Amino acid sequence: MSESIYAGKPELFNEYLKWAKIFFANLSVSDEDIILNLELLKEALAAKLPPEMNAITSNFINEGIAAYKSQPKIPSSYIDDFNPNRVSAENYLNYLIMGEKKAAYDLIMSDVNNGVSIRDIYLNIFQVTQRETGRLWQMNKISVAQEHYITAVTQLIMSQLYPFLFTGQNNGKRIIVSCINGELHELAPRMVADLFELDGWNSYFYGANTPQESLIKEIASIKPDLLAISATMTFNLLHVEELIKKVKNNPETKDIKIFVGGYPFLIAEGLWKDMGADGTAIDALSAIELANQLTN
Repeated sequence: MSESIYAGKPELFNEYLKWAKIFFANLSVSDEDIILNLELLKEALAAKLPPEMNAITSNFINEGIAAYKSQPKIPSSYIDDFNPNRVSAENYLNYLIMGEKKAAYDLIMSDVNNGVSIRDIYLNIFQVTQRETGRLWQMNKISVAQEHYITAVTQLIMSQLYPFLFTGQNNGKRIIVSCINGELHELAPRMVADLFELDGWNSYFYGANTPQESLIKEIASIKPDLLAISATMTFNLLHVEELIKKVKNNPETKDIKIFVGGYPFLIAEGLWKDMGADGTAIDALSAIELANQLTN
C-alpha cells in the first residue's frame, strides 16, 4: 500500500488485493477475515497519522476493499481459444508439470521444424505458460518448487533456440535489458532481449538484481540506443525511479531512451511517465515497434 500511495496509483494496491483473494481462496482464510484485517489497519492508521495522510490511506483502503469484493475467486486461464498455438502451449505446460523436460523440449523443436516462428513460440507458448504457471501456483494447484522448475526448464529450452535468433540482418542498434536492483523475476525481460535480437538489435541482457552503479557504468560504456528496465514487484518502483534519474542526470547517458516494463506498468496507466521513462509497452512486439519509432 505504501508504494501505491507513493506512486499515487490506487490500482496497484487494488490489484494486489485481487491477487490475494485468489491466493487465500484455497487456504483457511475467509473473505471476512481479510476485510476485517483491512478495516483494523484503517483504524490503526487513523490513530497514528495526521488528518491529511489519514484521508489518503482511508481512501486507498476503501477502494482496495471494494476491489477485493469484486474479484472472482477463479481467474480465467491464460491459455485461451484465441491462441493459435494453444494445443502446443497446453501440452508443453502439462509436460513440465509432470517433470518431463525432454518431452517439452521435443515438442518445441518439433514446432520449430514444422515452421512455427521463434516469435510465436516465445509469445504464444513460453509467455502464456509462464503466466498460467503463476495462476496455477496462486490457486495452490502447483507448488513453488514446480513453478521454479517450469521457469528453469523454459530458460534452458530458450537457450537451445539461440541459433535461430541470429539469422537476421543486424540493424546496428543496441539495447540493454536489465532487471532493477532487488528484482529477481528475469525470464520476461530475457524474452524481450531475445526478441529484440531476433529483430536485428544487438541486445545486452544483465539479468536479475543488477546493481545500479554497475549497470550505469555499462550503460556509459556501451551507449545503447535504448535501455529497458524491468520490475515485477511494486516495492521495486522506487529503485526504477532512482535509476532513471541517475541515467538522465549523467552527461554520458542523458540522451539514451528508456523503456520500463513489468506488471506494475501494465496495471497503472501513466506510471511509466511518472517514473521519468520515455515509454512502455504491453508486450515485446509493441516494445520493438515503439523502440524502432523512437530510434529511427
